[in-house]
Amino acid sequence: MTAAALVCLGLVTGCVRTTTGTVAQTTEPGPPLTTSRPTPTALPDLPIPFPLPTRRTDVPEVPAPPNALTMKCSEFNELDEATKLAVIRAILAAQENPLGPNGELVGQLMVDPLCQFLPDATVNEVLLGGSPP
Repeated sequence: MTAAALVCLGLVTGCVRTTTGTVAQTTEPGPPLTTSRPTPTALPDLPIPFPLPTRRTDVPEVPAPPNALTMKCSEFNELDEATKLAVIRAILAAQENPLGPNGELVGQLMVDPLCQFLPDATVNEVLLGGSPP
């Protein structure tokens, strides 16, 4: 028991030891923190490894189905390209096209793949993130 007390006393006194001294402080400026690099004057010509998406201009304009604003993605997936575009146009027109001047293209790029994964969602929810009007 005495040995255990001596070991504990040694551990406690070893942990309490302090070292005297001062903290180094200086007011002299050090080296710069950043390195200077030349600023590029133009972007390099980078090859595009894939074609950028474009909208087909030969798609005929057809009227949107009556349920365009409440259509489920499962129904949308079964439509032809012209009717899909008509549904997207109808939804964007009802919401005053919040996606900007390329709203139809952006809408197609978002809705076509997302509706494949979300068949129970409405096209309106997928396109605008809210519930149908």
